[in-house]
Parts: sequence; structure tokens; C-alpha cells
Amino acid sequence: MDTTPDWGNVDPAKDTVDTRAEDTFVPTGVDTITSGEVTIEIVIPGNVLSGWAEIGAKVGAESPVIGVEFYVDQVRMDTDIIPPYNVAVNTAQFGDGSHLLTVYTADEVGGFASAAVSVVFDNTPPAFKSTFPAEGVPLFFEDGPLHMALEVEDVGPLKAVEFRVNGLLVADFPAPPYEGDIPWDSIYVDVQTLPKNLYLQFHAVDFLGLATEVAYNVVVHRRQDWVYSTLGEIWATAALLPDGNLVFGNLDSKVLCLTPAGGLAWQVALGGGVTVAPAVDPATGRIFVGSLDGKVYALNNGGGQVWTQEFSSPAGGALSVSGGIVILGTYDGMLRGLSASSGGESWSVQLPGYISSSPTVAPDGTVYIGTQAKSLHAVKSGQLQWSFPTGGEIWSTPAVGPDGSVYIGSNDGWLYGVNPGGGQKWVNELKGQIWGRPLVGPDGGIYVGSTSKYLSKLDAVDGTLLWTTKLEGLSYSSPVADADGVVYIGSTSGEIFAVEPVAGAILWRYKAGDAIHATPVLTGGRAIFGSTDRNVYSIRIVPPEG
Repeated sequence: MDTTPDWGNVDPAKDTVDTRAEDTFVPTGVDTITSGEVTIEIVIPGNVLSGWAEIGAKVGAESPVIGVEFYVDQVRMDTDIIPPYNVAVNTAQFGDGSHLLTVYTADEVGGFASAAVSVVFDNTPPAFKSTFPAEGVPLFFEDGPLHMALEVEDVGPLKAVEFRVNGLLVADFPAPPYEGDIPWDSIYVDVQTLPKNLYLQFHAVDFLGLATEVAYNVVVHRRQDWVYSTLGEIWATAALLPDGNLVFGNLDSKVLCLTPAGGLAWQVALGGGVTVAPAVDPATGRIFVGSLDGKVYALNNGGGQVWTQEFSSPAGGALSVSGGIVILGTYDGMLRGLSASSGGESWSVQLPGYISSSPTVAPDGTVYIGTQAKSLHAVKSGQLQWSFPTGGEIWSTPAVGPDGSVYIGSNDGWLYGVNPGGGQKWVNELKGQIWGRPLVGPDGGIYVGSTSKYLSKLDAVDGTLLWTTKLEGLSYSSPVADADGVVYIGSTSGEIFAVEPVAGAILWRYKAGDAIHATPVLTGGRAIFGSTDRNVYSIRIVPPEG
């Protein structure tokens, strides 16, 4: 297309007086070219134009002017030969965004001038990229306050953004970022009103008056499901019984069994406190508990005592049960296999150093356990298979991956990946002390907490650190994951943290009354755990049905 002004044989107007008002907007930053005694200025109503917009030109010349040509992006719109020079442009035909306006003029004696300026055409309302909370996503009161956020795009600046809840204006913004925290009491939400429906509105308007609004409902639930109080600090992780009940011990020398609704099914007094998780035989429903009195107790699923076995040293970690054998390590360095039916000793292995680690049984029956002699050991059928040295004492419990690799943390702050045959796969320093069991996540990543107050994710193949997230307090608890891969871990700050697995962002946290050493048990859309405040908590990780 020929974009050179073509004046032809136009007979120019004799009246060159510009009758445009003096306060008409003249843009700054205009590129001009002049020759001779001719000048020209672009006159527009603003830098952002919408709909049909009038583009004008103010011309100065000694000799008569033969007219003004108007261009948008080098496309000629019109030629005006009679002042005041202007043209109406349908901005919608060019699309939203930046465009170049150019005007040309010339006089009868060969003088000429031109001017150009960039403007924005805007004919569509603001576009919402995302709103938070998203529609249909449940909210929980304990995670509050209500966080609202809007990500919006527009070719021009926005005049205002407003958030409303149930018709109440709760936040307005003259400029980004468009996000804010809304206290629950300001929108009349409290525990007694839950669950409660909220109608959220996100409204944005630009300086041309073009507006967009999105509105939908969300429901606020209470995250706390129930709390059960005991008379002793709870350090031990609960075990899930086949009937859905949960059993755990406390420092009041009790083993308690709770129903899924938080009621007491039964309790049994022992001869010493319980600091480690019970083991449950899925075939029989029997429960095996190690106590600080040096005894191992076998209970039926109604709390009745089946047998008791006493040792010179108490169990250093949680018990395991596999193939009719109860496996435990005691502080004196003995790893034992007991008959689940009678409590008789089936085998024993003396390991170097005290045992504060819990045994992990692989699918092939190999038992892995760490010791304070700075070593990981593999035992099968009562026979030591191999030992792997670490740089510090092992209090952590081993985890076994799908390929048989073993992952173990040490008090030197290193996480070790060990091949099934006992050779080193990889090591990575995470700092702090690693006391919990590493988690082999559903995505294949290795998740581990430590006393450095961080939760970390590593690549199972080579040990590369993928991310690390700062928590509050020390993590003696082990991480666990739900079906969606969200990771949960407790800390000495008394909080349970929910962490998304891709980048390690903290999704929410729940505050108990004191430190949480126990690992959360995930069941029925809940996380259940004990605290040193002597309470057992059931909190919802998904909202209740109905």
C-alpha cells in the first residue's frame, strides 16, 4: 500500500484559522518533521482512545495550506481540506493495544510538516486472569483471614478495583497489587456461624468506564473436627485399626483407642509411658506397644491383653509387624523379632550402639534400622546382611523406595540414599538433625524435615535438592502425603503445615496448643495427631460432605 500523502490537484481552503478550543488535549512526546514555515500538532482527547475517536490537527503556516492527511498505523483514514482539520476513527477496527497516529500537511509554496504519536486503543473491558479464592475451593476458618486477590490485564490503566463480600465493600485499590486480607469478624463470620456461604464479587473498571465483574459463592468451614483431652503428653504417633479406630499411647502410661468421631472406645493402663507409635497387625487387628517400663504389650482390638514380654531395655523406636513377626529395636542395641501370637523370641541380632531408630520392613522381608553407632543395618531372617556408615548418629527411621533403595537421615544433617545391596547411591547435606522418617512421595520425590526448621524435597534418582521451605519450629515429626501429593508435617511450634509438592509453597497451617512430635495420620479426609498439650486433634484436610 502506498502510504505517501497524495494531494492531487486539491484547491486548498482559504480559511486557515483553527477554531479548536484552546484546552483541547495535545499529546506530549510527539515526533515532528517540518520544512519551510509549516508546523502541525496532533490533537486528541487523550492517550487512551475508545470507540469513535476524533483525531485533530492544529496547523500553522505563512502560506495557504492544501489540507491534512490522517493515518493510523500507516493506513490512510481521510484527508481534510477545511479547518478545523479532523477525522473520526473507529478504533475498534484496529484492535486493542498501541497504535501510531500520523498527520501530514503542506502549503502551496512547498513547505510541509508531519507529526506522529503512539496511543492506545481500548475497546474491551479488563480481562481477569485469576481470582482468589477460586470458585468451588473450600475455605477454612482457622486458615483466615479471608485472602482475596485479583490478577487482571487491560491495555490501559485501571481506574479502580473493588472486592465485595455478601454485598459489603471490603477492599478497593487505585493501583496493583490487587490483594488483601479480610478479617472474619468484619464480614460477620465466626465459629458459631460455620459452615457459612459467602458471595464474593471482584470488580474492575478502567478510565474509559469499561468494567468487568466476576461473582460466585464459596463456603467457609471449620478445620477443627474434634479435640480429645488426655492426662499425659502425647509424643507417639497414632496407629489406624482395621475398624477405623485410632490407638495411641501417652506419658500418662495409657494406651487409648478413639473412634473416628473422637469418642473413647477403650483405654488400658501400662507400666510406663509410651513415646513411640504402636504397631497393628492387619491380619488379626492386634496392637503391639512398647513402653518405657521395658515391656512390649500385645492387645486385642478391644484393649484386652494377649501377652506381655519384658526386656532389660525399652524399645528405642516404634515397633513394626510383618509376616506374623513383631520387630523392635531396644536401647541396648538389640534388634528382635517376636512371635505376634505368643511374644516368644524368633530371632535377635546384636547391633553396635544404642537404637533410637524404628525398624522398616521392605517387601522382601529385609529389616532396615539405624543405630547411634553412626550406621544403617540390613537384617533378613535374623541375619545381618550389610552395614552402611553415616557421619552421625541415626535416630531417623529408614524409608524404602519402589526400587528397593533405602533413604535415611542422620544427626550430621545429611540425607543418605543407599542402594539395595548397601552401596551409596547419593548423599546430600540438609543441615540440622534429621529425626523423622523420609517420605518417598507419590511423585517419586523424597521429602524430609529436620531440626533446621526446613522441609526439603530431593530427587530420588540423584539426590538433587528440588526445593526447601522454611517452617516454624523443629521437625521431629515425619512428613506424610495425601492422594493429591500434598505433604503434611508437624513441628515444635505446635503447628501442622500443609505444603504443596511442586514448589513447596505452604498452603495452610493449623495451630495446636503445644509441640507436635507425632506424625499426622491421614484418614477420612482428616489429619489426626497428638500434641504435648495432652490433646489429640482431628482437623479436616477436605471439607465435610453435604
